[in-house]
Amino acid sequence: MRNFGVTHPIVIHNMKLYTAILTIALAFAAASIPSAHAAKPKAKAQKAAANPNEQIPLAEKAFYEYRFEDAANHLDEYETLRGKIKKNPPAPIDYSELKQRIDLGLSMLDRVEKIAIIDSLTVNADDFFRAYRLSAPSGRIQSAATLPAGFSAADTTSVYVTENGSTMIWADVDDDGNARLVESTLLADGSWETPTPIGDDLRNGADANFPFLMSDGMTLYYASNGDGSLGGYDIFITRNNGDQYLQPQNIGMPYNSPYNDYLLAIDELTGAGWWATDRNHIPGKLTIYIFVPQELRINYPVDDPELTDRARVTSIAATWSEGSDYSSLRNAIAAINTSTAGSRSDSEFTFAMPGGKVYTSMRQFRSRAAANGMREYLMAQRELQRIETELATMRQAYAKGNKSLGSAILKAEDSIERQRTALRRIANSVIQAETKQAQQ
Repeated sequence: MRNFGVTHPIVIHNMKLYTAILTIALAFAAASIPSAHAAKPKAKAQKAAANPNEQIPLAEKAFYEYRFEDAANHLDEYETLRGKIKKNPPAPIDYSELKQRIDLGLSMLDRVEKIAIIDSLTVNADDFFRAYRLSAPSGRIQSAATLPAGFSAADTTSVYVTENGSTMIWADVDDDGNARLVESTLLADGSWETPTPIGDDLRNGADANFPFLMSDGMTLYYASNGDGSLGGYDIFITRNNGDQYLQPQNIGMPYNSPYNDYLLAIDELTGAGWWATDRNHIPGKLTIYIFVPQELRINYPVDDPELTDRARVTSIAATWSEGSDYSSLRNAIAAINTSTAGSRSDSEFTFAMPGGKVYTSMRQFRSRAAANGMREYLMAQRELQRIETELATMRQAYAKGNKSLGSAILKAEDSIERQRTALRRIANSVIQAETKQAQQ
């Protein structure tokens, strides 16, 4: 039977011990609870501010991938981040140029011309123009090595010669080292007049090169890497009003790209157009596109989902109209008699003689000495091309950081000058020997 009236002495003793322990525990617990007025722990260190310059390479990468809106957004972010810095740092030197090119890319992408590209060729970059098959009325495109003795030219250029052989246009170098277009006209005595520049405005503040004059004698296509260029070289068009060449216009996409685009030529007889580009990044090679020129420019709709691919020429088959047959145009190009074609791509060589005559075969020489000199000339020409190719490779490596090639580059440049001097000397001897034979 339980006794509810009396408390056992041992129970009273344990309760006192329990109460003491509980009191101590509550005191420790209270001490561990932060007061509303207690100091808060310090916040972690603020994250370092973003570097605005990191946006520049991102913008550049997007630009070369035709993502012009993304590129513009990266530059906007650059400006935002730059504005948050107390001591606003100056923009990189190439910032303004990149911004202009991105803006130009956005504008060009809104007006991509709708053309049919019927074929493409991959050719050596050094003499790519030899692959152009042009009918005789379109004139000739030939190497600078065929220029008259004493005439200078830019390191890399092509010479346009009119159908009658009376006018030549090519790129020479001015005192500042920039390429400019010059022309020379055949005189009555069979000599060529001193080359004269054809409009410094065509250079757009940099280089002008790779000319092609339409058969109307007024419309000139050429390449420039100056203001208004999307990439390195872009193709421009200008017209002569009888006194001078007018303000040039960039012909836009798909002809031009963020890379180099060269030498647009239109053969009105066959109805085929040609232009070259390095946008496909094949070392030592260029891609030549053959297209159907339009009398009236028609652009793709700006909301075309394939617009960027059309601008890049991702697929030439995608440019064909449904049911179109371009076999007749291909046949017209294939049927060109290359012995009289503008490009003379199947000729042994092209060598300008007095009177506007151009030799393309050893069989044309009447002088044995001249023929032997021509063989020496061709060997020297191949050696020049070899050195030029080697120099171009070294320059690319130097630009990528291999500064040890500096002395080798200078040596190659000197070698090229000596080789060109030798070529002019040999060319003079060939002309003299053949002219002497013709006079006998």
